[in-house]
Amino acid sequence: MKITIKLMAAALLGTIPSLVVADPKPRSAKPAPPQLVASIYAGKTDVWAEGCNGGIYYSPNQQARAWCGDNSDSLGAGEWKVDSQGRVCHQLSWYWPNGNRAGKSLGEQACISHVVDRWGTVWRSWPDDTEWWPLAGKHSGIKKYSGMEKGYKFHSSVVATRSKLGL
Repeated sequence: MKITIKLMAAALLGTIPSLVVADPKPRSAKPAPPQLVASIYAGKTDVWAEGCNGGIYYSPNQQARAWCGDNSDSLGAGEWKVDSQGRVCHQLSWYWPNGNRAGKSLGEQACISHVVDRWGTVWRSWPDDTEWWPLAGKHSGIKKYSGMEKGYKFHSSVVATRSKLGL
């Protein structure tokens, strides 16, 4: 159970990018259009800069897979969606070694809020965080989505972990 709590904490805290500066919510920001948010996440891995050396992959078919290099015997698997307020919400089941079988625990749903400022920059904020982090935009100076990498970065690690767990 301690492993599950550590993995969930790493999943939430590790997503905060360390290379960009956070700000308060931008003035005149409006909820990001769901289609825009979905296009930012679909088919990309959100690399967790701190906490576990891993990330979460958001597949185009709404499946989500999370893995931490610091706890490579465990993984998270579930679904993601974008709600009408432009929030990316995911709920993962966490799996870990438990004797001859895999232990399993359903994590709480987590939602990342997104807004767009008047210059077209997309910002995000994690649950219970008052800070907003720029993702990208025409005038933000960020050329790619901060923290997001195209493709399933940890695919082979997830497949190997699934095999070890007998899933």
